[in-house]
Amino acid sequence: MKIGFYNIQGGTGKTTLAANMAYYISDVVKTVFVDCDIYGGNSALFFNLESVPETINAYLNGKYSPGEIIHEYENLSVIVSDPTPAAFDTDLNVEKLVELLNHLDKKYDVVILDLPPNITEGNILFSNEELSCKMIVVGEDSIPGVGGTLKTLELLDVLGTPVIGTVINKDRKIVEYEDVIENLIAILPYDEEVEEQWIIGEPIVKKKSHFGKELSFLTEDLLDVYIEKDLATQRAIEIAKEFKSHIIGEEEEEKKDESL
Repeated sequence: MKIGFYNIQGGTGKTTLAANMAYYISDVVKTVFVDCDIYGGNSALFFNLESVPETINAYLNGKYSPGEIIHEYENLSVIVSDPTPAAFDTDLNVEKLVELLNHLDKKYDVVILDLPPNITEGNILFSNEELSCKMIVVGEDSIPGVGGTLKTLELLDVLGTPVIGTVINKDRKIVEYEDVIENLIAILPYDEEVEEQWIIGEPIVKKKSHFGKELSFLTEDLLDVYIEKDLATQRAIEIAKEFKSHIIGEEEEEKKDESL
């Protein structure tokens, strides 16, 4: 299953949430984190991989195969984007990107996608019919932030993209958003320690800070209510398909024997 983190507005904390939640659930299910922000991604800094040449940009430019751009961070598999200005030399082939993500979906239980902000022609969001990705919208506690979140939810609704729910990040009690944003699944506090994780390269969910605790609670809920249930259903469907294929194969063999 694929879960995307998205908002048309930048700076809401999509990467922080996506990377930390991917790291947390990797102890429970086989997980890969993919930075899909081809031109502006910074997850390489988060995972101390800013100097590696094997990035999603290099894959799109034909320099590496899918397997060669996967890095390991403890139990989590990671695909980062190029954090340098060289990223602008990337040939963004959306079909090739979707092909990569669907390939990963067959290898991993959960694929976490850190999606780029804004919406432009050729954006991966327009390919969600082939991608089959469910979204978590990450907003922030500010007037522009709430406005951007509402626009994001409306956009995803128009595109027919399923939304798991909305997380409000950097809560400082500035805006009363509870009455205007539906399906609010978490409110995460503003925490100065979040900035430190980018310096030390260690997920804040490892710490016992207020933010780290709240984020771990959200991830546990997501695992219990959504991910594990979905995975169980998915595995049941796969088993049923295999069983049906086996039965059909036996019936065809019987028909061949009868015709002899």
